[in-house]
Amino acid sequence: MTDNDAGPILDRLLEAHVQHEMARMDCDALREDLERELGHAFEAVNRIRLNEVISADTVNGIIYRHTVEREMPPIIPEMAATFTQDVVGSQFHRDATPGDLMDRQRLEAFVDQVLLLREQRQKLIDRMLEQPVYKELVANLMYEAIVRYVYEENLLSRRVPGVSSALKFSSKVLNRAVSGLDDVWEKSIKGYISRNVEKLARHSADFLAEQLTDEEIKASVMDAWDTFSDRPLSELEQGLGEVEWSEFVVMGYDYWLAFRKSDYYRNAYETVVNQLFERYGDRTLGDLLNEFNIDQSTIMTEVDAVLPQALEALKASGLLEGIVRRRLEGFYHSEAARAALDG
Repeated sequence: MTDNDAGPILDRLLEAHVQHEMARMDCDALREDLERELGHAFEAVNRIRLNEVISADTVNGIIYRHTVEREMPPIIPEMAATFTQDVVGSQFHRDATPGDLMDRQRLEAFVDQVLLLREQRQKLIDRMLEQPVYKELVANLMYEAIVRYVYEENLLSRRVPGVSSALKFSSKVLNRAVSGLDDVWEKSIKGYISRNVEKLARHSADFLAEQLTDEEIKASVMDAWDTFSDRPLSELEQGLGEVEWSEFVVMGYDYWLAFRKSDYYRNAYETVVNQLFERYGDRTLGDLLNEFNIDQSTIMTEVDAVLPQALEALKASGLLEGIVRRRLEGFYHSEAARAALDG
């Protein structure tokens, strides 16, 4: 058969084949095909091991290219910020309560776990009480307490005209009255405080360590929870002023851009991937799917949810027929097809 004769025949065969395939592309028929092929696939995955399909180096490379090397499109943080603001500004958010987001039992279990960090809690208290601002607070409280005692309780203060009435004014007025103390008294008081502030700060730490028992902390947290757990978020958010929740999304995005370049992030994902393949690389894909509770019916449930609308859109756009035609015409325009016609 000459090329001139074979060409038109092959074109008609191609067209007939394309239309045959498109006829099989109605929802029910395509679903039947997918379910059948999926069944064969699930039989096969019980014989294929993870290491045979992909390697740890390949996965690490994919993670690097898409989370480190590739620039994140600006639309992603923009969408996240916009949707966050949409959620926070919605009526369902304003009406929701903390109790809707977490039940009391779960919070209690979380508190119990945090309370196990006793050493870290003590270190945190020590660090806080070592701060200069805390020592300054202790010094100021001591100074004001001593001065008030001198004016209010000491017999000498009772013989100082106008002192008792001065105490009725604000703390600013009191400070002006204090400035009138004898220099020797003032230096003596401040000297005493300076010599003892470190000891007092240490006593504060010891007091907190003794009084802040696990039971006291848990009771305080749960009492606070019981107070506000049934109050709407709109009420709890009062006083936040011009806080824009979307700004937290932007800050998180900026942090991610820096963090993803860090050695810590690279070491973290490589450790996870390498350990994954170390533990599961020799297991079959079927075993892993079972571990995640994924079976044929699980996938078909999602196929049924997506297929009808997606298939209709693909057919209406002509995309599906184009895929089928391009897939088949490679054969019908080949020498192998012409040779088959020649017998």
